[in-house]
Amino acid sequence: MNLPNKFSSIYSGSCEITIDQCNTTNKLRITDLCNLLQAVAGKHSALGGMSYFDMQQNKQAWVLSSMRIEIENLPQWHENIEICTWIESLKGLRSVRDFEVLMNNEKIIGANSLWVVLNTEKRRPESIALPHNHLTKYPDKKPTKKPFSKIDLTQASTFTRDYTVVYSDLDVLNHVNNVKYIEWCLDSISIAILENKSIKAVELNYLKEVLFNEKVSIYISEQNHDLFIYVQRNDEICFAMKLEIEP
Repeated sequence: MNLPNKFSSIYSGSCEITIDQCNTTNKLRITDLCNLLQAVAGKHSALGGMSYFDMQQNKQAWVLSSMRIEIENLPQWHENIEICTWIESLKGLRSVRDFEVLMNNEKIIGANSLWVVLNTEKRRPESIALPHNHLTKYPDKKPTKKPFSKIDLTQASTFTRDYTVVYSDLDVLNHVNNVKYIEWCLDSISIAILENKSIKAVELNYLKEVLFNEKVSIYISEQNHDLFIYVQRNDEICFAMKLEIEP
């Protein structure tokens, strides 16, 4: 495997927050934060010879399974951030990838994520076919206080709305893009929470693929200072999100 001279097992990318990435409070939207994290992860994977196109040589692709994001502060319009990413572990069909978002050399956001290798023809997980010994793993370098976890799916929840998947929801794997689920969920909760409350942590569980023109329903449960949001197809939960909100 020929790697570029600039390849490093810890990769950093920087950007300026633009107005189209901000919400009504002038801060970076959580959906756009997730897009930035995935863009940096994608660039790092490409430099390490494990991009989507590299993986497709064996009919494989990375899919996000779980993520925890802990937020100290969200950057605002015109502020500059640096995003660092590294591999915590990679074995078989699972890889744990970590992120830190820095502003003025201070950490403001940490994220811990689990990715799974999907056979894109069989639509089933399988062990990675590409070699990865060239990647240094950092099992002791933790970006969050808590790791990603399984969200409680048993909370009594209230129906909020139905949604039918449209073309713009899809990604290159022909299923709903990771960030679209988050967008659906955030669009389903009270604007008072989004504008007046501080979201300190976000948990994400991707459980089942959702495809074009499928109909899903969104349910919400509020428990103390936690908000559980479920995307459900018939009686099956396909995606779960938990928001930890500052009192």
